Amino acid sequence: MTDATLIPGSLYGLRTWRVTTDADGEHLTAVNNGTRWPPGGEWLQAACNASRGHAAPAPDCACGIHVWHPRRSSARRVLAGRFEQPGVVEAAGAMEVTHDGFRAERARPYAFVVTPGRNARRVDRLARRYAAEVVEVRDADALLAWCADRGLGLDAQTVDDLLGPENDSERLRLQRGKRRRDMLRIAAAVALSGGLLAAGWAFASGPPSSNRICGRTGCFERCPKPAARAVVIGHQPMPAPPRPKGC
Repeated sequence: MTDATLIPGSLYGLRTWRVTTDADGEHLTAVNNGTRWPPGGEWLQAACNASRGHAAPAPDCACGIHVWHPRRSSARRVLAGRFEQPGVVEAAGAMEVTHDGFRAERARPYAFVVTPGRNARRVDRLARRYAAEVVEVRDADALLAWCADRGLGLDAQTVDDLLGPENDSERLRLQRGKRRRDMLRIAAAVALSGGLLAAGWAFASGPPSSNRICGRTGCFERCPKPAARAVVIGHQPMPAPPRPKGC
């Protein structure tokens, strides 16, 4: 793409915000740079922070408001952040579209997502402040279904048509990167499981522990179980082993 794509009407996608609080109440801010989003249904206008003197978004820059296409991977990503507020964004103006999302000229919150365990009261307050909807879903698949039912977001085929065949290499690069990340996660899980199993085996098969117990306040002798009665061999009883001092 050499120029920003002009999309007729609004385009929708997924993203997250941080929620900050001051004397004026709760506010949405960008996760990476802390930009505060205006309330009341107003548009956030993008600007380039690199001081290159161009309008945002630009093709050879990272400027613009970043939004993900509604996909399973992006839905899981936005719902995974426990300290971020997930939601659906309405974007307009010039767009820089990529395979995994787009950068927009302006955007505003369209809906805030609530999943089990999240602070629903805070989400209700944010929805009133930003004139947005509240979406209650159980997981990423339910969020995707909600978007699909309302026709929100670009599907994969539309994105391919917009980008053209010259961007197939970028799509393959993203797919390889996803496979690589998946393999690394699987390898890390296997390594962690193996380490836990080895530690458990070493603990179970190790030598019996002594009666000595140590902690931050020092060490002490644990009293053993009382010995059985002395055994008489011949005419001389065998004495029981001595007990540690203090037992």
